[in-house]
Amino acid sequence: MSDLRHDPINDQWITVAGNRRDRPMEFIPLEQTRQQLICPFCKGNEDETPVAISAYRGDGTLTGADDDPSDWLVRVINNKYPAFSLNGSITNVDTQANGPFQSMSASGSQELIIPSPRHVTSISELTSHELLLSFWVNQQRIKHVQTKPQIKHAMLFLNCRSAAGASLSHIHHQLIGSPVLGGHLRGRVDRNAAHARQNGCSILRSMMDWEIKQGKRILELSDNFCVVCPYASRFPFQIWIVPRKHESDFCECPDEIRDEAATLCQSWISRLESVMENPSYNMLLHIEPFAVKQNRHWYFEIFPRLTNAAGFEWGTDIWVNPISPESSVRRLRVV
Repeated sequence: MSDLRHDPINDQWITVAGNRRDRPMEFIPLEQTRQQLICPFCKGNEDETPVAISAYRGDGTLTGADDDPSDWLVRVINNKYPAFSLNGSITNVDTQANGPFQSMSASGSQELIIPSPRHVTSISELTSHELLLSFWVNQQRIKHVQTKPQIKHAMLFLNCRSAAGASLSHIHHQLIGSPVLGGHLRGRVDRNAAHARQNGCSILRSMMDWEIKQGKRILELSDNFCVVCPYASRFPFQIWIVPRKHESDFCECPDEIRDEAATLCQSWISRLESVMENPSYNMLLHIEPFAVKQNRHWYFEIFPRLTNAAGFEWGTDIWVNPISPESSVRRLRVV
């Protein structure tokens, strides 16, 4: 029988329905990543992208305007086709009424952070130096976005391979700063505040304390992090990498904590790719809106794209997961 589970952070019901993995599949997904003769993100092709916002050498120093444009290890550029763009003259974004609707300028930021000049297609292929430097740059760019008064929240994410939404195969992080908070994010903030008032800690801390006591879904546990397939996993093999000091801020975390998070992300992505032969996947960094000052928490979420949402999920926001997190943990622990 299927099992309904509730995710209190996102206020979503998940149906764990293991029998659905045996359904016949008539359609076989095809890889649709755009193949280009010239990869715009590879070293030597810098003219194929917008001018770099910043570029970092291997020692972490910034390159200058007169330096060799191909002398970089991590490069930051504006998205060539942004949904959000930053207008320096706008400091306050106002909404306008359009009948029952509202509208406003999509003033924000949308950057790409390219973690290697080599043509690599997954975070698992980065060298240790590329990995750690790129996560440091991620942290610095979020700090920069946080200084813009019109930006209320930043989302850092990585789409790997076409089924995860990547249009180019060369791996890259994306950072979007938004002038609004969606209902989903506002609901998370409100639920977390109510939980903290009642229990003295964030929802995430309560969840992780319980998961650690249970032990059934823990993949790895260190002094600083808990790696878990959460009880109400929306997707098969969904992984959360959660700091054990929960009331913290990613932008302010020390180097060793950020570096450990980066290493854990790479390690468990490598294991996912080993178990499932290089699936498409998404990696997200969840942080609080900038205005939230108490009970802040952050964590990385990784999930392979093995299933597609269909009519029931979109119509009800109740998600069907064909592989239980307990089964996912058993598969991943043996790698």
